[in-house]
Amino acid sequence: MEACRAEVHRPPVAGIHGNDYEGCYSLVLSGGYEDDLDYGECFTYTGEGGRDLKGTKANPKNLRTAPQSKDQTLTRGNLALSVSVETRRPVRVMRGYKLDSSFAPEEGYRYDGLYSVDKFWFTAGLSGFGVYKFVLSRCPDQAPPPWTLPASGDNSDSDTDTNKADSDSGVSMTTGTETEAD
Repeated sequence: MEACRAEVHRPPVAGIHGNDYEGCYSLVLSGGYEDDLDYGECFTYTGEGGRDLKGTKANPKNLRTAPQSKDQTLTRGNLALSVSVETRRPVRVMRGYKLDSSFAPEEGYRYDGLYSVDKFWFTAGLSGFGVYKFVLSRCPDQAPPPWTLPASGDNSDSDTDTNKADSDSGVSMTTGTETEAD
């Protein structure tokens, strides 16, 4: 709610804020989808949707944790992020404490700077349903990030995750650059 009041990220629940003609204004990495990969300077963000928002009898209207139950569509936030690939306008990025990443804050939510949306694609997610994935990379010429990158040779993030990201996107998640197609 504080991000909403500060107008850094206006939707109080949704992870993506934007529209289909200007693109994405802001997004929050908060552990909402198991497909997200976070490498600090760049990350793969899983789009929105594909969840049953009605909940279940045992867990009515539990929007945050509902399992993926259908394919995502290229509408709303996903469409806004795809437009940002074309407009090249920077996106404000916040990270939340629920994100399973060494770059996440210990508590609350934190503004982490401006990122560009470099690429997107549709693929089968870990749940087996189709998801949109977006590669974002930190824009140059801004204040240093509030975290530090692991030292070279530190294997705190699995090489398997990095290789999976590379094979799905064609972008090296360690450098943010295009890789050769297989």
